[in-house]
Amino acid sequence: MAKNTSRVLITGTDTQLGAAVRAYFTTAGAATVGARALGADTAALDDTQPSVCADPTLGADVRAAVRTAAATMGGLDTLVVAHPLPAIGRFGEQTMTEFWNHVDAVLTGSFLYAQAAAEVMRDNGSGGRIVLTTSTWHVGGENLSAVATAAGGIVALTKTLTRDFGRFGIGVNAVAVGAVDSEWSVCDAAARGAPPPVGTSGTVEQVARVIGLLCQRQLGAAVGQIVNVDGGLSRNRV
Repeated sequence: MAKNTSRVLITGTDTQLGAAVRAYFTTAGAATVGARALGADTAALDDTQPSVCADPTLGADVRAAVRTAAATMGGLDTLVVAHPLPAIGRFGEQTMTEFWNHVDAVLTGSFLYAQAAAEVMRDNGSGGRIVLTTSTWHVGGENLSAVATAAGGIVALTKTLTRDFGRFGIGVNAVAVGAVDSEWSVCDAAARGAPPPVGTSGTVEQVARVIGLLCQRQLGAAVGQIVNVDGGLSRNRV
């Protein structure tokens, strides 16, 4: 593990993807802190590893969690935001509370974690890498109004943060996940997605390896990009 990616904060470690990302970096020798939302299912969490807890929609909560994580690791080089669980629902039946709960958890949470992490990286003069995650269903799909809205926002946010943070040496990318065996497989089923060209669903471990690659500063100008990990299903330009 390169020195400049050795201190990593991963959100959503109570999900399959977040846990896989943390396992990837831990195995590579990085110091990691996991973050989870208030009320998250802790049954699958490894209590032996450092963690923080925050409401992803509250700026003060998130900022405190990020600064605690940075203090625990002696700094912060990398932030990976693993998305929370999806919200599937018929458009005519989904309440505004259900809709905004998902959009806030995903989009507001990503904004606040990126903002707080960038502050630490800027103040330390160390720069760093931020990788957000989103769903390939940002293109829209049946019963995926909340998912698509949040995911589309992550795409736009990634492009924007690259311009806001680039002068501080902070590179931002995102990974759009689909056709991967995880809690988010329900999105593919809800949208009646076709089988991926590779013939089988991917794994969260494969997604974690792509995220790990995007966290390498040696990539230099490869920032502001949305990388699809969906077995070749996507035909869009982001």
